[in-house]
Amino acid sequence: MRKLFLLILIFIFVTFSVSFFISIFKPYSILNIPINIKKGTSISRIAKNLEERGIIHSASMFVTISKLLNREHKLHYGMFNFSGKYSLIGVIRVLSNAEIVKHSVTIPEGFTVRKIAYQLAKNNLADYSKFVQLTADTTFILSLNIKSENLEGFLFPDTYYIPYFADEEYIIKMMVDNFLLQFNTIHPEKIPFDSLYSFLILASIVEKEAICDDERALIAGVYKNRLAHRMLLQADPTVAYALELSGKSRKKIYYEDLKINSVYNTYKHLGLPPTPICNPGIKSICAALNPAKTDYFFFFAGKKSRHIFSTNYREHLKKLNRI
Repeated sequence: MRKLFLLILIFIFVTFSVSFFISIFKPYSILNIPINIKKGTSISRIAKNLEERGIIHSASMFVTISKLLNREHKLHYGMFNFSGKYSLIGVIRVLSNAEIVKHSVTIPEGFTVRKIAYQLAKNNLADYSKFVQLTADTTFILSLNIKSENLEGFLFPDTYYIPYFADEEYIIKMMVDNFLLQFNTIHPEKIPFDSLYSFLILASIVEKEAICDDERALIAGVYKNRLAHRMLLQADPTVAYALELSGKSRKKIYYEDLKINSVYNTYKHLGLPPTPICNPGIKSICAALNPAKTDYFFFFAGKKSRHIFSTNYREHLKKLNRI
């Protein structure tokens, strides 16, 4: 009986120890969450704020570990941002190392790599040329666990809180980590990279075509139908991207533009373009993952930013002529 009691105590101790270490060292995904810690805030209040924001799972554990590590009086105040995977120890490290946010910048949905670089350079947060160069640096890209030749599509549009020490590599990593976290949230099942990339390419076209959210899945459905029937996508945004790569900017695509000799010209080349044509938001990614089941094969922009859809080319032409 005494031996059994001892075994139970050992089991309880081991279970508690394992749970304790997991709670301290296991990293959890945090989706780009900022927190402002005001000067003079007590450690218990800091812990409570972190717990309420979903940055840590246990305020009491945070306080205990901070005291054990003698970090209780070394936690700094200011604006911090958590985006990526952090353990409780990792959160304490960020706060005690004063990784304070000095700037924030909003990257809209549908921006290309070059537009993002310009936005950051305009806010004195990055060098334009270095940023663009890094997004096509295959060695750097591989270090981010991305198997593509450039990062177009992987720089997730969001509001970013940039630490004072951040360089171009740090900012790009923030954006890519945010994309991976966001994608895993809506699609937790593992997916081959080639499939993910195809979804992302389609999502980027949807992002540039759609204005109204309720049309995103419909537009994705049209392109899925055209791909399935080996029809040219004939997507104007892919032509606009080809023009941007050649140094030209167009708000409207003209007939002559459709003749551009580019692998991104879906009026000439079957299938999806070789890479995304912008960095899509979560709604367009969801639409690409879950396109509407529809009989539509054609659409065009009508009045009030809404699109008009058709099942065949004859119907498409009739509707065009009514505008």
